Amino acid sequence: MNLQSIIQTILSNLHLAGILALATMGIMLVFKTSFTTNFAQGMMATIGVFTAATLITKFGVNRLLSIAAGILVSFIIGMLIDTMIIRKAKNINVVGKQMITMGLVIVITAILPIVFGTIPLEFGRFFEGNLNFSVAGMNLFITKNGLFIVIASSLIISVIYAALNFTKWGLGVRATATSETVASMMGINTRIITAMSWSLAGALGAVAAIFLASQSGSVEASMMVSTQVNGFLASVLGGFFSFYGPLVGAVLIPVSKSLIAIFSGVWSGVILYSLVLLVVLIKPVGLFGKKISKKV
Repeated sequence: MNLQSIIQTILSNLHLAGILALATMGIMLVFKTSFTTNFAQGMMATIGVFTAATLITKFGVNRLLSIAAGILVSFIIGMLIDTMIIRKAKNINVVGKQMITMGLVIVITAILPIVFGTIPLEFGRFFEGNLNFSVAGMNLFITKNGLFIVIASSLIISVIYAALNFTKWGLGVRATATSETVASMMGINTRIITAMSWSLAGALGAVAAIFLASQSGSVEASMMVSTQVNGFLASVLGGFFSFYGPLVGAVLIPVSKSLIAIFSGVWSGVILYSLVLLVVLIKPVGLFGKKISKKV
């Protein structure tokens, strides 16, 4: 296998890193503020992309307006889940909250075919064709749609990170992530912080699902399952207690899997997950996680 093939494989799968980074950011926002892993993240996103695809294919609504509506639906669903369910279960332990989100997966999975039907919906690309270029004598290409996904995902992630570091909301998220009790004592409205985090998680998931659908060309109920699993894997690999570590993991996982697939396509997933397991065994807090010790 020559260098050109390796680079081309990375380019062909680079859009998956952008999609996974968006989904992982949503998972991390919920984890930081609600202190639980949201297993319903993928299904929240799927509702958004189904809404957009339905408006486009069945009602002929403008594509951009349909996408905006889909993102808004997931945004609202995220807010409703926090305010009407998670907030009521505030005193339940972490495992209890996880079970609630797993229950939401079952509920949403049952609702999807009732509302949107069982037949997959079509979803066109934002841009058609490939972008061809040469580097050091190597002829390479990347799909224009894939390049758009990478650029758009990078911009969205950059805006979120800027908000986390330079806005009052970001200060609230960081304070809540450190200690919700202390944050409340400092005058931070943690209810608004958690509600916005769940809402943004839904919106980010919807964007990720829309990007994935634009590349695959179709929308179906199970489309975000692998992204959801890899989002958790990226968080574990990078470190749940780090803001940037999971995003590094989100880039490493699809790129590594595509490279492993060159040599062993059938076993690429098994090999990747085994390598991640090895990393976690050596460094349980993840690549960029820090061991937290509490004073008593």
